[in-house]
Amino acid sequence: MKKLLSLLLAAMLTAGFSSAQADTLTVHPDQALHEVSPTLYGIFLEDINCAVDGGLYAELIKNRSFENENLWNPQHADHWEAWRVSKWNQAKLTLENAEPLNEKNPTYLHIALEEGGWATVSNQGFGGNLLRGGVPIQAGETYDLTLYIRFSEEAARNDSAVTVCLSDAAGNALSNEAVFQWGENPLETWMNPDKSWWRYQAVLTATENAGALLKLQIAGQGAIDVDMVSLMPGDRIGKEWPGGGMRKDLVEALRELHPKFLRFPGGCVVEGTYVRSDAYNWKDSVSIGDAADRREIPNTWGGMLTMGVGFYEYFCLCEEIGALPVPVVHAGLLCQARDVKDPPLTMAEMQEYAQDILDLIEFATGGENTEWGLLRAWMGHPEPFDLRYIAIGNENWGAAYFSRYEVLAKAVKEKFPDITCIVSAGPVAEGGLIQDSWNNIRRRFPNDLVDEHYYMDSGWFPAHVNRYDKYPRTTKVFLGEYAAHEPVQGNRRPNNLYAALCEAAYLTGIERNSDVVVMSCYAPLLSREGEVDWTPDLIWFNDSTVYKTPSYYVQQMFTQACGTELIASETDGDLFQAVTRTETEVQVKAVNLSDQPVPLTVIVSGAENQTVRGQMLTGEKNHVNSFARPDKIVPTEIVCECADEKTAIELPPFSLVILRYSF
Repeated sequence: MKKLLSLLLAAMLTAGFSSAQADTLTVHPDQALHEVSPTLYGIFLEDINCAVDGGLYAELIKNRSFENENLWNPQHADHWEAWRVSKWNQAKLTLENAEPLNEKNPTYLHIALEEGGWATVSNQGFGGNLLRGGVPIQAGETYDLTLYIRFSEEAARNDSAVTVCLSDAAGNALSNEAVFQWGENPLETWMNPDKSWWRYQAVLTATENAGALLKLQIAGQGAIDVDMVSLMPGDRIGKEWPGGGMRKDLVEALRELHPKFLRFPGGCVVEGTYVRSDAYNWKDSVSIGDAADRREIPNTWGGMLTMGVGFYEYFCLCEEIGALPVPVVHAGLLCQARDVKDPPLTMAEMQEYAQDILDLIEFATGGENTEWGLLRAWMGHPEPFDLRYIAIGNENWGAAYFSRYEVLAKAVKEKFPDITCIVSAGPVAEGGLIQDSWNNIRRRFPNDLVDEHYYMDSGWFPAHVNRYDKYPRTTKVFLGEYAAHEPVQGNRRPNNLYAALCEAAYLTGIERNSDVVVMSCYAPLLSREGEVDWTPDLIWFNDSTVYKTPSYYVQQMFTQACGTELIASETDGDLFQAVTRTETEVQVKAVNLSDQPVPLTVIVSGAENQTVRGQMLTGEKNHVNSFARPDKIVPTEIVCECADEKTAIELPPFSLVILRYSF
């Protein structure tokens, strides 16, 4: 079918043109204007919309460590989120924090059993409840279970047990059972030197396709404590990472974008919430053992950050998808756009905080003869990560920011001169704030990379395609967050074709100015259906399915057809266009934002007669992809002929076309 579509498109493209005014695009492959940045297109991952916990992170159990709390109105009952006690007899179940597994995650489930006592506790996963999915399982697939258990002496003497399986809402088993008793094959944990807590593991094999519960049946006599209950699909990426691994289909979706870099972990997430104690500390996200020794914190966007995907896992993900890591650290400030409760770090405190950032760089790049490089090696990665950038601050501005940035950047440059520091220009595209930021940056930090963020109406992007034409070519730009926003429909801004094509038009301007804009990434990256904080988003997913938006395909098409040099080209029409080349190929990109087809003649000087292949993205202006129709708007392969240096094609209304010429 795809081959037939390609042949039909080729016939349409080389057939007679419509009556619309024809355009000519002339390309001069021998006239290189400047190099194209090798890091031009990347991705930005922030845990918003359950992108990481409940998404990319393979963990299927929500609130596995009983630490969840409402950021705005904490209540003890919050710690029960996603858990329910369905049945019990001669048993009392409470959440406690005395003598915990560790002090970073102090809350655990305590079950006091009288003689003959029993209780059933279950977790519904991130699906919310069985009506919305529960824990997603597939028949025949395996799931790795781990949990920490402490048996009292009385419970041990009475052969008390914790039995775990997957079940339906009525309690009927949907997998084999795993039975855990004191002294039977536990795994020691270095966190618990008195050996009161033990780590147990088992493999559960699902018998049905279902949304399930993870059911714990506790029976016997005495006290039993349970913490860090984890369930992960056996088919996941990064099983050997301390955090446990990542969801395979989402990692593949990221890999297929071919990103040159990955910016993480935020965004607003990295700045913390409304109080300093909840600020993101990278050291809380790494551990030699498993993620049980990582401190969970409230997520600015709601829920909790389990830190199962910590800085080590982010670095490993970068290697997995072939992207350079671009970690972001806060600049001693809580979010400047929120009504926060705590003041910034004092300038005296900044000196101490600077060491945290230096430790992070040492963690990523240091040898095993360094403190933090040795920790990385113990975690499973003796070789250094390829760290070249560090972003200090997110959407910050003004004197409070720049004075603190100066302290931190100076410390980095003195100890790690090969690391490029990234400075924020604020959260807006226009006006006095960003002008003041640029004035400060050009005067004080001209050699640093400047992080611009802006989310604008779709029409703004083609109207400002020449934004960077007049930027000075000395200080370089990192377009760290952007997206075209359509008017809200229902409760979200749609990821429609028109928004994606407006972004494509803008990217032609980015490529033409890729001597000054050296990095760019769309935001946000991921969104879980039913857990939406922000739209639009590049990739949507639920418990079992992933679909990609038209904006995803624009990013993918541009990344795959990005040459090493920009070459001279001109058009006599209204198309948005950019042309790049490698040693063996010329890539022509053209965007038609009109509602009429545009006949186009592409003249490529020196191109021999050849078959030209490429891709086209087109459809109805307001069409979107969805779980029901994931392939409504997708790129199609096109084939046309180049004769006497000329290629005649017709660009459909609302379309992006990329042609690739061999040289």
